[in-house]
Amino acid sequence: MKKVIKLSESDLSRIITRVINEEENTRYMFFSNIEQMRRQCDILLEMDKSMVEEILEDGHDWAQDHISEAKNNMDQVFDFLMNETESEDNRMDDDIMMEGSELTEKKKKNKPTNPGLWQQCLAWAKQRYEVCPSAYCNGAAVKRYNSKGGKWKKG
Repeated sequence: MKKVIKLSESDLSRIITRVINEEENTRYMFFSNIEQMRRQCDILLEMDKSMVEEILEDGHDWAQDHISEAKNNMDQVFDFLMNETESEDNRMDDDIMMEGSELTEKKKKNKPTNPGLWQQCLAWAKQRYEVCPSAYCNGAAVKRYNSKGGKWKKG
């Protein structure tokens, strides 16, 4: 059974315009991939967090590792493009501004609210993994820290 989809003339025009624009832009896949990642992130963030945690706890830690690696890759592209778009003068101004009260997204890092518990979890993870620091080792430490009630703050 075929599914019939009815489009208005404006919908069809919008789709055709988008396809033409994509053909004109040699980097359309770059932007299409970013848009798709945003849509997928929005959907994942709308999911019930307890349900997702339950799925991940059921032996699917690989998914968390993939998200960590994707974030690392996105950070690298983001930092590169931000650095390429800034002039040398702006970089100096940003460095001076960093000494003040305002921090950029790049400089903010999660810090444990319970450093003692974090050190215990990190030591536990280092005993389990041959390579440390690594995404797997850090991920295991974070997972253990969170499971023991550890919290994070931006700092």
